[in-house]
Amino acid sequence: MGTTQTTLPPPNTVGTNLSKSDYFWALLVQLQLPLVTIDTSAGDITEAAPDPGVGSSGQTAQNMEITYLKSSADGNSFTLTGVQGGDIVISAQYAFFKIKSDGTNWWKTG
Repeated sequence: MGTTQTTLPPPNTVGTNLSKSDYFWALLVQLQLPLVTIDTSAGDITEAAPDPGVGSSGQTAQNMEITYLKSSADGNSFTLTGVQGGDIVISAQYAFFKIKSDGTNWWKTG
């Protein structure tokens, strides 16, 4: 199964008076707090943290906070590499943690 990231849908501008700059701001905000659900029922998973700066899409991860949540009820583990302070490992159902980017590094914040 693996990991699945969810994000807010793009802002709806039908019937609104959003300026162009406000609309672009809303587009940036929709990507700042994604939730990644993890299903390890097929076995252990190891994944690298995304680029903490400007990625290949041109979108910056600076100030982004990602919540990782293990949803499956099994004894397998999820490991996230590339975070300051070392790898993060969770194995219990509903265990979660958060990481936040400063534009250069990912930091565990919760």
